[in-house]
Amino acid sequence: MTSAHKYARIETERRFLLRSLPDGLDTAQGTLIRDTYWAETRMRLRRMFNPDGSILATKLTQKYVAPGQPPEETTITNTYLNEAEYELFAQIPGSLLVKRRVSYLHQGSGYSIDVFEGPLAGLVLAELEAGQGSLPPDAVPAFAAAEVTAEPAFTGGELVHTSAEALAALLEIWLGK
Repeated sequence: MTSAHKYARIETERRFLLRSLPDGLDTAQGTLIRDTYWAETRMRLRRMFNPDGSILATKLTQKYVAPGQPPEETTITNTYLNEAEYELFAQIPGSLLVKRRVSYLHQGSGYSIDVFEGPLAGLVLAELEAGQGSLPPDAVPAFAAAEVTAEPAFTGGELVHTSAEALAALLEIWLGK
């Protein structure tokens, strides 16, 4: 990483498409995430809520895959915001993506399971971040249908622009649904 990116870090994770939520997970106990993406930018405004509805965190994030980076690596910069800062950025019109995130331990690895709402209802993705467990490079966990790490259509910046109809077509391709 060059000095021009000294405040950014590399996030290494793999993404998996699921047919459904793994048995025994309660999304009501998950973190509600509301992301606003701004067109033509690599930026998002995130607000996270505890299960009781209280605010867990608010942050402004720049996230992108730099030229030459493998698909499992993303360059990310987070700035945590106070309420006044959040309200200022929230005035900028953008596209909203809503999901609930729950933690899932499977065979010693800690996954984040995202259950999407709104037009993306029915989409369930799992992420395994480096350091949260080990999985052989080409392995797909038993609870997942396919790895989608290298598929840009399954990133937040793309999903936020996906209609329910486009999602149905995407899931048909990947899951035969």
